[in-house]
Amino acid sequence: MAAVDMHASRWCAIGLWLCYSMALWAGETVMRSPQDWLKAMTEAMQKRDYQATVVYSHDNRIRTLALTHVIRDGVVYEVLQALDGVQRKVVRAADKVSCYFPDRGLVVVETRPQEQSLFNSALPRYWEGQDAIYRFRLGERDRAAGREAQEIMIEPLDRYRYGRRIWVDADTFLPLKFELFDRQGKVMESLVVTDLKIGEAVKFVPEESDPRRWQMLDRREEGADRRWQIGRLPEGFHEVRRSRHLDLTDGRPVDHILISDGWASVSVYVKPDGDKEFDPGSFRLGAVNLYSRRLDGHLITVLGDVPAETVRLIGEGVHQSRP
Repeated sequence: MAAVDMHASRWCAIGLWLCYSMALWAGETVMRSPQDWLKAMTEAMQKRDYQATVVYSHDNRIRTLALTHVIRDGVVYEVLQALDGVQRKVVRAADKVSCYFPDRGLVVVETRPQEQSLFNSALPRYWEGQDAIYRFRLGERDRAAGREAQEIMIEPLDRYRYGRRIWVDADTFLPLKFELFDRQGKVMESLVVTDLKIGEAVKFVPEESDPRRWQMLDRREEGADRRWQIGRLPEGFHEVRRSRHLDLTDGRPVDHILISDGWASVSVYVKPDGDKEFDPGSFRLGAVNLYSRRLDGHLITVLGDVPAETVRLIGEGVHQSRP
């Protein structure tokens, strides 16, 4: 996968991750189990206006991000902007997601249904079969972002996924802190919410970008190639959806297969092999591992917030179905 394409995908992913990890739930309920807390949090993630500063860390690197989520006339608007380092911004208006790269004068536009835009490690895609692959338990009552919070532990029962630790506001069910950790307990990624504004305190006016300033690249989805099949998946993982879009650098079609176990997400990309200088193999960025190989004149790239052996197992099982 070309560097620009991967950076765009990762930034869109982080943006969408954050945009669905912050809303409040207005109802009242009795929290008796970890699932009670998580289901309340899941509902909370889609209700209210908010603005926050989010500190994101991985591999001893720290980034500070400004996050806004509002609903105006039934339309969801979300903005995520880097406050340090290279300028980056992700803007969402309903089903349109735009990833801005000011240093390149580039904006990558994706159009897709809202329910297909979720890429959020704090938001489960589904709950069925979760007890077979994760152990859920309540941790300690603690403080996070200056507020009383309940720690929720989500521990994997095999080696194919990471654990998750979420601190949920005891008052509002707002997720205040999130950690992704490996089997040794090492934290791979973390997010901490600070400087939070909620409801009427949020001031937001949808911005209009001058298209003359940007090179616009539209990643409109097309029908996916059904020949490519996943040969083997760890228990609990299922195919969520398929799509096809054009590569940002060479304009050739890229097929995308999204896989999830409800919490972790894995993307499989298949494109015609034309990058002769690319050396297939593995590498890691934070909690995201990547594995690539060549097959039948195509480059197969698998990446996700799972251990290296998971992306390798999935990548080695990708094959073409025969007529």
